[in-house]
Amino acid sequence: MSGTIGIVVSGGPAPGINAVICAAVIEACNRGHTIVGFQRGFRGAVEDGDASVRSLTIDQVTRIYNTGGSLIGLSRFNPFQYEENTKSFLELLARHNIDKLIVIGGEGSAWVSHKLSELLPSLRIAHIPKTIDNDIPLPNDQPTFGYETARSVGKHVVDILLTDAKSCERWYLVETMGRQAGFIALGTALSSGATLALIPEEFEDRLYTVHEVAEIIVSSMEMRHKQGKLYGVAMFAEGILDRLSPEGNEILSQCPRDELGRITYSEVELGDLLLPEIRKLCKKKNLPLTIRTKNLGYELRCADPIASDIEYGRFLGYGAIKSLLEQDGHFLITRTRGNLEHLPLSDLFEGDELSPRTINLNSDIYRMAKRYMVRAELPRS
Repeated sequence: MSGTIGIVVSGGPAPGINAVICAAVIEACNRGHTIVGFQRGFRGAVEDGDASVRSLTIDQVTRIYNTGGSLIGLSRFNPFQYEENTKSFLELLARHNIDKLIVIGGEGSAWVSHKLSELLPSLRIAHIPKTIDNDIPLPNDQPTFGYETARSVGKHVVDILLTDAKSCERWYLVETMGRQAGFIALGTALSSGATLALIPEEFEDRLYTVHEVAEIIVSSMEMRHKQGKLYGVAMFAEGILDRLSPEGNEILSQCPRDELGRITYSEVELGDLLLPEIRKLCKKKNLPLTIRTKNLGYELRCADPIASDIEYGRFLGYGAIKSLLEQDGHFLITRTRGNLEHLPLSDLFEGDELSPRTINLNSDIYRMAKRYMVRAELPRS
């Protein structure tokens, strides 16, 4: 007897999730299979048990492909952190006869899929890479779904900020998401014409002080001021926080950190950390500038997907069902041009580590982006 297909969304939102769910449900039902979703992701599966299991039908999903968010919710939750959670989740799969599972998620969720494949080798798994950070390494530099929409929405917001900045003669310090990679910050800055962008990849040689980062931004402000322009937009990815030295900075030294020693981003915003130092430097340089901060993040994650992410998501949802029904194994589902690709999950990891995709500072796209910025170089040791 054929088992049931399960679908779970793990991690944070990204435009296109519902396009994946829509196509997966339609394809599964059209092939005569039962498909269910876990409401609230892995957290719901563990904490709510049977109540989290939701039957999905074509009528429920037929018009959700172009909407933001997730029909079945999501969560950042590791079902294998505690032994009792692992037991609860595996028993839930068994009770509902789930022998095939689609996991929609990013880098951390890919580890969960990989771990599940080791614990339950008989379970077929299709992992669909999802993150607006675009930091999952995919063949042929294929972006992760959600990134294109996030960049497009971000560009629209920064366009508005630039108009406001020019009209009101002020500067905006705009923080974007991107813990390990600066794709959102650089892509949005380049497509909107922001004054400058700073990304984590530029700060990997050592830890920098808040003062050093502030100096780079103030140098841009000074250059613009000499041109008679009292306005601009400076963009930076949140991951720069992890490249800052906590020594001598009360906020950084006391900021809560996770189990890996990384700053809990929800507790401190980079713009607010830089602003006092930037104002101090502006006063010293006699730059009479008005400066505001803006965190550009949550606006991007649940936006309605643009056409490319709708198409991409539907293709991956279809591909996940096709793969689960036609072959054994545990795969990450992606595409090369118009064709599906199945990468064994085990090939993505060295031990328990997945190396993120980052911006190559020697690439032509990065060099071109820097040529269109007004900014100074980083101080090197």
